[in-house]
Amino acid sequence: MSPLQILYASDQIMPSSAADTEQAVNTVAALGRRGMEVHLVLPRRARTQPVDADVLRDFYQVTGPFTVSQIDTSFDGIRWARNGAHAAKVAWRFPAGHFELVYTRNLPVLGAALVRGYRVAYDHFRPWPDIYPQLRGPLRVLMRHPRFLGAFLHSDYARQSFLRVGIPRERLVVAHNGYDATRMEPRLERRRAREHVGLPTDGAVAVYAGRLNERKGLDVVLEMARQCPEALFVLVGSEGHGPIEREAAEIANVRVIAWQKFDATIPYLYAADVLLMPPCVAPLQRHANTVMPLKVFLYLASGRAILAPLAPDTSELLVDGKNALLVPPGDPAAAVGGLRHLLADPPESARLGRAALEDARDLTWDARAEKIQRHLEARLAEIPRDARSVDDSWSITAWLGETARWLARRALGR
Repeated sequence: MSPLQILYASDQIMPSSAADTEQAVNTVAALGRRGMEVHLVLPRRARTQPVDADVLRDFYQVTGPFTVSQIDTSFDGIRWARNGAHAAKVAWRFPAGHFELVYTRNLPVLGAALVRGYRVAYDHFRPWPDIYPQLRGPLRVLMRHPRFLGAFLHSDYARQSFLRVGIPRERLVVAHNGYDATRMEPRLERRRAREHVGLPTDGAVAVYAGRLNERKGLDVVLEMARQCPEALFVLVGSEGHGPIEREAAEIANVRVIAWQKFDATIPYLYAADVLLMPPCVAPLQRHANTVMPLKVFLYLASGRAILAPLAPDTSELLVDGKNALLVPPGDPAAAVGGLRHLLADPPESARLGRAALEDARDLTWDARAEKIQRHLEARLAEIPRDARSVDDSWSITAWLGETARWLARRALGR
């Protein structure tokens, strides 16, 4: 049996510290390790150095075979126009038949590849139908298309959003992200980890690792630091001198650490008594840009106690009293109480950490790739090898039907 040939089309400039690029490259590498032939196509800005697979493997610290090509960008200053132009270029540069399927996180690519005649899979974390109601009709058309293989969604929270607007259940797969077990080595004892990263070897340390911006709920973490002066709060992931960094500079027990490459981040996790997920749900409800963040998997795999909010996405994996301590979101006083409880009870913190590590064992990128592969192979077996043999008149009829329903709802004021 010949290996599955996949065109993974991304609209992201790489390499980058953005979490969605890390997710994409880890997925590509893991699919490659499963024996699939994956070609990653990226946009490229003018007058920038070309990027190849070795550059990406080095930056993202991944292993696995894949190839890379780039397409020059258009409309670089206008994101929606740039993404649309990139989608069209991808679809027309690689006519159907070059690959067995297109795999993407980008809705314009999804649409363009279906028009071009490809079988297409989609991968994303956002609950689009809830965020943008105007997308519900187009999503129904795209995801009920005969050549649509399925959506690999990063949480059941996101999956439910698509189910509510009528996407067939069998085309929606919860595929939680993961971590690379090799990055967790060597596992460091807490004191040694603190020595390694230059943190005090005595006293309580709470660590947050991720991007530092106001959309992450870090204002609540900073308020926790004000209310809990006996602990050192370490925020790892600064990329400049923004509002969070400026506010943190005024709080004596907060230390801000610059963004670290992936292997350099892990010792900070091992140095922690408690790992912090910002205890609020505003990033999820207002921005929807932190749905099941990647740090959840690294936190679990670190084997340290986790303090997190009771939130509808992360609660799929973080269970109060089992592998984490969950607190009411948006209540710094309750969060401080939870933190002090963990710091005052090392055996309980150690128990939560052991349970977290055990739960992380099956949450690797390789396990995710295996799940994706099984679904793709099953769906591909249901669709003709010649993707063009599927009648595209279905799409035109569906678009007209959804447009008519949208106009009717507008006319009725719904």
